[in-house]
Amino acid sequence: MNTRYSIILRRGGPMSLEDIGAAEEVGIACSADLEVQRFHHDSVILLGDCFSETGGPRGLEIAWNDDPVLLVRNFVQAHWGRFVMIVQSPVTNHTVIYRDPSGMIPCYYACDEHRVAIGTEAAPILQALGITPHIDWKSIANGLMAPDLRRHQTCLQHVTEVLPGEMVILDQDGSHHHLLWNPAAYVNNNLQCDFEQASCLLKDALCRVMSTWTQRYPNPLISVSGGFDSSVLAALSAQYGPVGLIHFYTASPLADERIYAAALADHLEYSISPTLMSPQDMDVAINLSVHRPRPSARTFTQIFDLASAQRAATRDHGAHFNGGGGDNVFGKLHSAYPLADRYSHTAFSRALASTARDICAVTGTSLPMVLRQAFKACVRQDMLVPWPIMADLLTPLALSMQDTDVHPWLKAVHGAPPGARQHVRSIARATASTDHLNISDDRPTIYPLLSQPILELCLSFPTWFWFTGGRDRALARAAMEPFLPPLLTGRAGKGAFDGLLHQIWILHRDTIIDDLQNGCLADHGLVDRDAIGMLGTDRGVALATPTRILHLHEMEIWCRAWS
Repeated sequence: MNTRYSIILRRGGPMSLEDIGAAEEVGIACSADLEVQRFHHDSVILLGDCFSETGGPRGLEIAWNDDPVLLVRNFVQAHWGRFVMIVQSPVTNHTVIYRDPSGMIPCYYACDEHRVAIGTEAAPILQALGITPHIDWKSIANGLMAPDLRRHQTCLQHVTEVLPGEMVILDQDGSHHHLLWNPAAYVNNNLQCDFEQASCLLKDALCRVMSTWTQRYPNPLISVSGGFDSSVLAALSAQYGPVGLIHFYTASPLADERIYAAALADHLEYSISPTLMSPQDMDVAINLSVHRPRPSARTFTQIFDLASAQRAATRDHGAHFNGGGGDNVFGKLHSAYPLADRYSHTAFSRALASTARDICAVTGTSLPMVLRQAFKACVRQDMLVPWPIMADLLTPLALSMQDTDVHPWLKAVHGAPPGARQHVRSIARATASTDHLNISDDRPTIYPLLSQPILELCLSFPTWFWFTGGRDRALARAAMEPFLPPLLTGRAGKGAFDGLLHQIWILHRDTIIDDLQNGCLADHGLVDRDAIGMLGTDRGVALATPTRILHLHEMEIWCRAWS
């Protein structure tokens, strides 16, 4: 399994061989896809990939500072990538952990008075500290309501997550979470540029980032859906060297995107490997995230994982590139909030009318409805719901456990215009999705569109730019016109795997209903047994979608592994 590591440290300094009973002096174990770099006698540990602000050479030098907080701050200001940084100071006896804002490398920790254990897997963390695992049922309830809202408390007691962009300071008073990468520092920084300037800036940033990733991992295998975001990765990666293309489709017409994937492959003059996804290939009794402190796997990705690993092994690909997060980063907001943003910038102007029409075209919503939502957003700064909540099939007890704390990124941009806040929320949701692929080989899974330079630049543009001309993600489409055929830059929609999920649900319906009616979630009063029983009837269609039912079942399987 890629992207796995475990680090055990003494509070205030590295642990000895006798202390940890492991083969490495500072207790580091990790999968082959994670590079480990150590500096200053193991007082600084870097896991993953770090690049300078301009891409630059990979060789790193870290200037020592007795204050570990300043050391981390100075380093983070000049570097980006996919990494976790750990610093221990013999002067202050503080331990500092930092996770970059892309979220591509998970980071969990637990500590006691003498030790701190950090990693991606729950068992090594708990075992290092002698902690008996216990499920945190409030966190499970919140995961059922908002699976893509990451909180510090995981679904296992005593195990805490370092959220993307956060720095955690462990000192004699406990642990303290600080948002070191702050989205508020980038929102609307390019408010004065015009659309053409913005598209050029975005094109240059995308090329620079993809050049850096392809230099680091030559000949990547790219999962091409036929949609715009994965096509961006393939087209730009192909500018800098060879790539491999793999495509997944189903028997459902709504998820058969082979015509678009083939158009991309023809444009790039590459062959492509279409792979049929069959519901028979999914084992609903398995959750591939059981090793992590919170459930994150999706059943239907099992075929992605296996096929990608097999293809990469036969063609010597350097990494798996995934277009996940593109919709979020490229401002696919589908609301009238950007109209409110433009009003806050220009007040009443002729430009408001064009933006309103663009939003109507993208969302398919009537002009009165767009104007109504935008007006409410202008007069009510608190109207943007912090996070979408799903209540389907849950009990009143589960709903009463809802944690109302907002995500740190949203707290940071509380004073920003509503469209900008929605954009930040959307990107925060995307960083939670990087756990969904669990490819069991030694190649990393990279989400280039979540790279820090792209996040920062996309947040800097006016939100209404993403709707320009009545096209969603308009700015990104304009930036990619030199690299993609019009069939792909001009697509209004894209396929979905809803049909496959429906097939999985129908094939395993009896097993899933039985598991949910007689499982951990029902025993703890979190799912409605009566409603679950209705799912097998005609009335059950109105109670929940297959996507929702499968998510509950995935949570159930994870809970059974830890009960």
